[in-house]
Amino acid sequence: MPHTKEELLRLGIEPRAVEHNQHRRAEWLDYGSTGLYMVTMCVEGRKPVFGHLVGNWKATRDSKDFPHIVLSPLAQRIIEEELPKISYKYPQVEIWQVAFMPDHIHLLIYIRTPLPKGKHLGHIIGAFKGGCSRQWWKGPEANAAGTAAGGPEANAAGTAAGGPEANAAGTAAGGPEANATGTAAGVPTASAVRCPLFEEGYHDRIIKRPGMLEVIKRYMSDNPLRAIMRRSLPNLLERRLHLRIGTHDYAAFGCIFLLKRAEKEQVFYHRKERSTGIPTEETEAFHKNRIRQLSEARQGVVLVSPAISKGERIVINDAINEGLPVIQLQKEPISQYWKPELRRFEACSRGTLLILSPWELDEEIAHNSSVSDFARFHHLNDLAAEICATTDCSLLGFPTHSPQP
Repeated sequence: MPHTKEELLRLGIEPRAVEHNQHRRAEWLDYGSTGLYMVTMCVEGRKPVFGHLVGNWKATRDSKDFPHIVLSPLAQRIIEEELPKISYKYPQVEIWQVAFMPDHIHLLIYIRTPLPKGKHLGHIIGAFKGGCSRQWWKGPEANAAGTAAGGPEANAAGTAAGGPEANAAGTAAGGPEANATGTAAGVPTASAVRCPLFEEGYHDRIIKRPGMLEVIKRYMSDNPLRAIMRRSLPNLLERRLHLRIGTHDYAAFGCIFLLKRAEKEQVFYHRKERSTGIPTEETEAFHKNRIRQLSEARQGVVLVSPAISKGERIVINDAINEGLPVIQLQKEPISQYWKPELRRFEACSRGTLLILSPWELDEEIAHNSSVSDFARFHHLNDLAAEICATTDCSLLGFPTHSPQP
């Protein structure tokens, strides 16, 4: 398994810089060595070319109605023809799990032994993406995002041929904007201009421990469930891209009605007790206060915290797991395609959690490398205190895009 930078330094190994042209690279890591990764590749423009989602988010896991994806012919060809090529070309590599969503793919990739000299994870993904693009070019999905008029892919994109939504996708069957393939007349298709299927680059997550592996595997398999939940509960899960609370602006995900509750309490603990140096979570005072805060939350008080220190995380995690009302701040941005992990996602769907991220006004503080962790800690807790002190909130902007899986 890959070592962290700190572990390498302790072993006396100087991590070398590795140049990559993808998203979120760990520059100190040798991506040609042994390692386990979850890799995500998104379709250019988020076109739903790999299939469509079906199922009921209330269904049990063992039922046929549990949310899942119905794969398109393109996805089937990729499974049958492109995935096997990875291990054939690189015998050092195993594909442990594959998860398709309509507009992206997750791969759980294990590099069992070091790759040939000069090769790394980027070469594997680049070759795979190229093969997927070639499969796309030769299939009907290449025509206007896989929405050939009257074909089965039209349903995968949610654009019934001839329906009012079809014009938005440029696929109105028989309409003046469309030809026989459902593309704008006179406009070259993707197969003609050979546009890449995927966005440039990819995202990788390094799997470092067995517990993390199980979380990632569950995350991949539960992708359809989260997407169906979001579509079924749009009022609770709509992203508010510009929300003002008191004097600060935020991006938000979850139940905004929690902001209007008059009773809110900040969950704020230092890492250590100042007088003794004992970790806060080991003190009697913490245990008494934790019991009190959870008891008040059961009576409807909203707990507010960034959950940075261990004491804060214990209380907030207990509250989320119990289904109590929580507003949690985070410094990570809530972008167009961001979504929380399943546990917090389900809490949002139940209306018991709101996730807030400081808007542009706080970007310098949140991301400036010269700002200490101590300053970040107190900055987010200062925001939590302000949220507790006000019910003054307003929506300054709604998302202009449809919810994405």
